[in-house]
Amino acid sequence: MPDKAEKSFNKEFLDAVEKCSDNLSFEDISRLNGIRIELLRRYIDRRAKNIRSETWDKLYPLLRPYLEGPEPLKEPPPRLGAPYRRHNELVEMLSEQKVLLDEFAIFGEKEKKNILKRFAARLENPAEPTGFTSLNAMENELMGSFLAMDAAVREEMLAELTAEATAEARRQRGELF
Repeated sequence: MPDKAEKSFNKEFLDAVEKCSDNLSFEDISRLNGIRIELLRRYIDRRAKNIRSETWDKLYPLLRPYLEGPEPLKEPPPRLGAPYRRHNELVEMLSEQKVLLDEFAIFGEKEKKNILKRFAARLENPAEPTGFTSLNAMENELMGSFLAMDAAVREEMLAELTAEATAEARRQRGELF
C-alpha cells in the first residue's frame, strides 16, 4: 500500500506519459524536469506501480496538456455599443468629448433624439453642429450643443448622461445574461 508521499498510477496517467514520450524524447523530459531517464523508462514500460510526490510535482506540468486535453477556446464576451473608432479628430478631442460620444453611442435612435432635444433646451441660443468628418450628423449636432454650453452646464449634462448610460449598459447586459 503506498504511503501519503506516493501516488498510484492509473490508466489515464500512463496514457499521458506515453503521449508525452511520443512528442518528447526521454532526454528532453529528463532535462526539463530533472527526472532520471531510467525512472522515466520504468513509468513508460509500466514496471513502476507508484510515483513519489516530488517526482509527480516535477512531471505533472509536462503531462498536464495530455491529461486535461487542449484548453477550450473562449469566446470574447458580447460587445455593448459600437467598436472603437480611430480618427485623428477623435484622438485630438478632450476626454469629456470622447466620453460624451461613447455614452451617446450606447442608446437607440429614439433615446438619442431625446438627448439632443435636452441638450439643445439647455442652450440660450441654438448651436451650430460641429463639422467633424469622423462623426455622423447626430453626433455633430450633440457635439455642437455640448461645446456651446458653459463649463458648469456642460459638466452637469455630462454627469446626467453618464448616469443614464450606466443604467442603459446595465439593462443591456441584463438582457444578454
